[in-house]
Amino acid sequence: KEEFLLETLIHTPVYKIVLIPAVGGLIVGMAGLIFKSAKGHGVPDVIKAIALNLKISPFVAVVKSFTSAITLGTGGSAGREGPIIHIGSALGSGVGKIFGFSTRRMKTAVACGAAGGLAATFNAPIGGAMFAAEVLLGEFGIRTFSPIIISSVIATVVSRGHLGNVVTFEAPEYHLRHFMELPLYMVLGFACAVVGVFFIRFFYKTEETFDNLSIPSFLKPALGGLLLGILAIYSREIMGVGYDTINQILASNQVGLFLIVIVFLKILATSLTLGSGGSGGLFVPALFIGTATGGALGGIFNAAFPGITSSSGAYALVAMSAMLGATIKAPLTAILIIFEITQSYEIILPLMFATIIANVAANWLEKESIFSWILAKEGINIRKGTEERVLSEIRVEDVMLRDIVTFKESSNFKEITEGIKKADHIYYPVLNDKGYLTGIMSLDNIKNVMFEKGLEEIVVAGEICTKDDLIYVYPEDSLATALKKLGIKDLGALPVVENINGNLKVEGLLRRSDIILAYNKALATSV
Repeated sequence: KEEFLLETLIHTPVYKIVLIPAVGGLIVGMAGLIFKSAKGHGVPDVIKAIALNLKISPFVAVVKSFTSAITLGTGGSAGREGPIIHIGSALGSGVGKIFGFSTRRMKTAVACGAAGGLAATFNAPIGGAMFAAEVLLGEFGIRTFSPIIISSVIATVVSRGHLGNVVTFEAPEYHLRHFMELPLYMVLGFACAVVGVFFIRFFYKTEETFDNLSIPSFLKPALGGLLLGILAIYSREIMGVGYDTINQILASNQVGLFLIVIVFLKILATSLTLGSGGSGGLFVPALFIGTATGGALGGIFNAAFPGITSSSGAYALVAMSAMLGATIKAPLTAILIIFEITQSYEIILPLMFATIIANVAANWLEKESIFSWILAKEGINIRKGTEERVLSEIRVEDVMLRDIVTFKESSNFKEITEGIKKADHIYYPVLNDKGYLTGIMSLDNIKNVMFEKGLEEIVVAGEICTKDDLIYVYPEDSLATALKKLGIKDLGALPVVENINGNLKVEGLLRRSDIILAYNKALATSV
């Protein structure tokens, strides 16, 4: 029980409070020497695997279970949902590997595992499914979303069978007392955006600081745990997951300066725990920070406008969603998860209003989410549109035209016109005597000769083809890459080549129409 844990921590001797997180960090650090996946908060690794078509080893589930249990069990400031998402994704990837899923189905399997894990953790099947679609996949196609929903529902049923249909957080009674509360919720949304962006930047700055420390890597989580323990001398509430403290704030039992202080202490505690190499999630810390932010502002609003404002707990509840939306940049997920875990319909209007305000403001201040920041530093773009995402999954060799007409540089005009009659394309690679690409000829090149009397008798392909700044693609390139190259000179087709010791051997031709056809087919199968 979370309340029992907090009560125990309050009566725990100071030296244990300081040393226990350090010992836990040392154990996780030692595990990290053997298993690379031991540290971290999991979700960025899942997003990266989906974006780059990577498989997640099922062994990750074992490692994450161990290191997360140690981190959280020794008082680390983190959530349990991040590792569970990683574990569920690893299981989904393992199932996909066993059954030989295609790349697209493998992504869906990974998302199904993540959705099931989050849904079971929070008893929130809709929120779990929305998280997988909005954050991990970034799409809502029926063929993708349907199995995610099924996975989320089954995981929730199993979870309820073992744990019961419990409400994660006790929502305060709420009624919108006056329309003038809406501007206050707008202020709350902006405040959550500012604090959320500060959390994102401070977290990764802390992680960068630990990465640059000149000490053995296995000691870094221990140092983070030691610093956390020192902080916890002054506030035991920042240790562990923090559900009990969240419920106290929602019940308006915690107000005033304490909440303002604990916002920044929790940000620091979470950054020390996970930034140093501990294992846990960022989801619940964001909820904790949001609750404290909302509770603090709610207390101020109550004092300033006593006749028209709801309890500070109501503002704390709304801020949970607003802070989550601002940090993970997924407002629908934030709204639905908070709605499900509190089962409070009355709060939905200010919840939606403040969350959207927070999300818009946070996007203006910082484009990256707390999950995508590290991926952006690695050059991984997870904000691809549907077109780029679909095209990046198809290789040139899968759709290129292989049976094509080519010409030698010495081909005369008669040979060119005879060849064109046999072709079903209007761009023609021109080859040298050794059969390697030297240029590309289009109908426009040929028309210029056709209407000049006498030229057709003396001109050859090598003289009228385009040779300067030749653009081409390789068979293993994606269609997204090919489309960008076509756009450089607004071309209609590109030669597909293999590089053989610096010479370009023509393998086929890729037309713009081939890309459009492949995209439409792929889109049809995903909807």
